[in-house]
Amino acid sequence: MLLEPREANIHMVIAMSPLGEVFRTRLRKFPSLVNCCTIDWFTNWPSEALINVAKGFVADGELNLERDEEPCIEMFKTIHQSVEEKVIEFREVYRRISYVTPTSYLELLSMYKKVL
Repeated sequence: MLLEPREANIHMVIAMSPLGEVFRTRLRKFPSLVNCCTIDWFTNWPSEALINVAKGFVADGELNLERDEEPCIEMFKTIHQSVEEKVIEFREVYRRISYVTPTSYLELLSMYKKVL
């Protein structure tokens, strides 16, 4: 009697940012990342997610924004969403693709903390 394996295939999830030369190099070294995989591109974050992440960032840090906390959180959301809109314009006008990722938003928050 031949026993069938429970799963014939291994399923993996790999998350990478599609930015920069490092991503292109990985794709060149491992062409099956494109040929044999399903690629899910993440969509833009909803407003509530942007606000919640910023609230967590502000609450976690030593920013001491006090009365300016809510307007500052709204500013983070507005900046990120305006960049998402400009990326679409950039693609249409210059035919070049640029990405605004969750990492971009986290970098915005981090840079604000450093500058402040």
